[in-house]
Amino acid sequence: MWDLAERATGPFPFAAVDLARGQPIAPESIVWRQVPRGSLQTPPLDGTTAAKEIKAGDPIVRSLVSGAIPLPPNTWAVPVPLPLGAGQGTVVNLVFADGSDVAGTIVQPASEDSLGFTSDGLVAVHRSAANAVALAAANGDLVVLIRP
Repeated sequence: MWDLAERATGPFPFAAVDLARGQPIAPESIVWRQVPRGSLQTPPLDGTTAAKEIKAGDPIVRSLVSGAIPLPPNTWAVPVPLPLGAGQGTVVNLVFADGSDVAGTIVQPASEDSLGFTSDGLVAVHRSAANAVALAAANGDLVVLIRP
């Protein structure tokens, strides 16, 4: 049986290329495809980054994008386990196992998917501390302090 009814469709963004977490979503990395109207909400795309890894061909839905804030000069964005709810732009104190610490700014908050799995956030730290923060975070030897 054929469906000859003309269903209303509209353009929706799909990834034209693989996008790494934190990578800006540029117009050239998007391909627009027709989908049934009302089936998906188009996310804001201006000034956004990939909140998670997005594979080429995947639809770009709201849960996969995050607002972009520019990295301060001489900083690197490092993946760090962050508490949920700590927002973008929040200043944090990252404490190492030996008691030393370094300041950072959340550039991408941690997120939780529909199954309850959380992903690390990205924290901008001075380039001189980036390696130490990354290593401590990977080893579970980093505590994130947030001023209430």
